[in-house]
Amino acid sequence: MEILDKIPWISGYALVRAEDGSTVAMKGSSTSPLGELVAYFSSASEAIANNLLLGTISYVSLCYGEHRVVIFPHESKYLGVEVEKTRNAVEVIKNIKSSLAAVEKPKFELPRSVSAKVQQINLLVDEFGGQENKEHWVELLNQGLGILGGEILHYIGVVDGKLIVKDRFPEDKTDDFVQGLRSVIDFLVKKGVLEMGSSQARSKVQSVIERMK
Repeated sequence: MEILDKIPWISGYALVRAEDGSTVAMKGSSTSPLGELVAYFSSASEAIANNLLLGTISYVSLCYGEHRVVIFPHESKYLGVEVEKTRNAVEVIKNIKSSLAAVEKPKFELPRSVSAKVQQINLLVDEFGGQENKEHWVELLNQGLGILGGEILHYIGVVDGKLIVKDRFPEDKTDDFVQGLRSVIDFLVKKGVLEMGSSQARSKVQSVIERMK
C-alpha cells in the first residue's frame, strides 16, 4: 500500500477486511473517518447486490463536500481512497490498479484443477462474446460470480475482462473453488443456450474444449 502514499491526488486511503470490516491500513491527510466509510459502504453494497441478485458490484463512489471516496475490491479486502470530487471514479480505480500492479508481488502457483477451470471460463467468455459482444459476456461472467458468495468470491475477480485468482487461498479450500468455478461454467453455458440456441452454444463449447487440449 506504500505506493499509494506517492500518488499526490490521493488525500487518504483505508484498507479493510471484507469478512468483518476491520481496518488493515489507513493513511493520509484526510480528516474523514475513512475506515468506517469503507467498512460500512462495502458491506452495504454486498448486502444490496446479494438481496437484489445484481452480481458483483465493481465499485462504490461516494461524494461529500469537495471530496469523493471510491471503494472497490482489492484481493480479499476492500480499498477506499479519498480524492477530489471532480475526479472520475473509473479512472481513479484504473490508475490505482496500475500502480499496485507495478509493485512486484510474490507469485503463487494455482492447483491445476483450479487453473484449468479459470482458463475454461475465460475461453467460454471469449467464444460466446467474440469481438463484438465481449462486454456483455464479461457482465454475464460477473453475474455468474455473484452466485458464488462466501469466502471464494473474495479471492477471485474480473480484471480487464479476464477472470483471475487475485490472492493465495487456503489449500483446504481447493475443492470448494473447483466446485464454485464449475457452477460458473454451468451458468455461462446455460446463458449461451438461451441466447444463441443449443446447437450454436454446443459448437462454442466444443471450440473451447479444442483450445484447451
